[in-house]
Amino acid sequence: MKISIVVPTYNERENLPLLIKKINDVLKEIDFELIIVDDDSPDKTWELAQQMAKDYPFVKVIRRINEKDLATAVLEGFRNSDGDILAVMDADLQHPPEKLIDMLDGIKKGADIVIGSRYVEGGEIEEWGAIRKFYSKFATLLAHIFLPRSRIVKDPMSGFFMLKRKVIENVELDPIGYKILLEILAKGKYDRVEEEPIKFRKREKGKSSLNLTNQIKYLRHLLRLSWETKEIHRMLKFAFVGLTGVFVNLGILWALTDIAGIYYLLSAIFSIEASILSNFLLNDIWTFKDRKEKGVKEWLKRLAKFNLISLPAFPMQLSIMGILKELFGVYYLLAALAGILVVFIWNFVANSLWTWRKVQ
Repeated sequence: MKISIVVPTYNERENLPLLIKKINDVLKEIDFELIIVDDDSPDKTWELAQQMAKDYPFVKVIRRINEKDLATAVLEGFRNSDGDILAVMDADLQHPPEKLIDMLDGIKKGADIVIGSRYVEGGEIEEWGAIRKFYSKFATLLAHIFLPRSRIVKDPMSGFFMLKRKVIENVELDPIGYKILLEILAKGKYDRVEEEPIKFRKREKGKSSLNLTNQIKYLRHLLRLSWETKEIHRMLKFAFVGLTGVFVNLGILWALTDIAGIYYLLSAIFSIEASILSNFLLNDIWTFKDRKEKGVKEWLKRLAKFNLISLPAFPMQLSIMGILKELFGVYYLLAALAGILVVFIWNFVANSLWTWRKVQ
């Protein structure tokens, strides 16, 4: 099996010689090619790569003149590759080349995708500040919320991974930004994914590509993938079910209080629980119908989880409304709307990640 390693570059001239040497040392007994896809770096990384290809014949260089995007650079590398196995890594030496062997072993043992992971046991990040770690964890949480298939791994944001070519054959990939793995996890054809722990090293030379522009690209990419995979559609269904719950709540409250003559606070207890049960049933048979496990026991577990998640909704909404109104002078109806929005997000995220977590 031949391995094609795709390395997208932009101003990586200082790192490239050491990267090529290390990969050569690690894979010297293996049939492989190293595809450098450079976005016309001002420091002429592509020129140095072409020069090194004379001494390292496994190096293939692609220079892109009018495009600057990491994800599309990776796709360009895939299109110009010959390997049965594809790998992606950065040129900045933060991804340890020696791990390529362990990742290849995972592929040989049956994995369709092997991810170099910072967040599984044995993985670590070298010298990241608290803010950078927060960004990474928050981005991962967003991926798990909006792309359920990404939940099978702890590090869907990794830029270091290996896969069988069949995973992306005849799959339309159209990523933006720098998180190509998310696109593959969302759309690829695979059964088994493994994570190989890595030590994510400190960048020795050059500048990081993490900036506001790339963060915005990530959000755009995530939302587009979520729309294409219909997870945002699920959120809209959840909102509609919540709206029906309001009518159930008010209707039963009115019937018990005005018709049955029950004290209104006692009526409210029954009406609230009735709306919770109504919301649960509709979400179970419609919103999350593809993500529920069969059996009465599992059904009761989901019902209990849904009730637990619903408990803090009322005090949460009142607290947000009170803070915005009393401390910031926000008009009470706008404050109430903000509270409803926060509660909706809480309910959807918590239920998606816990009550109906299973992804087919």
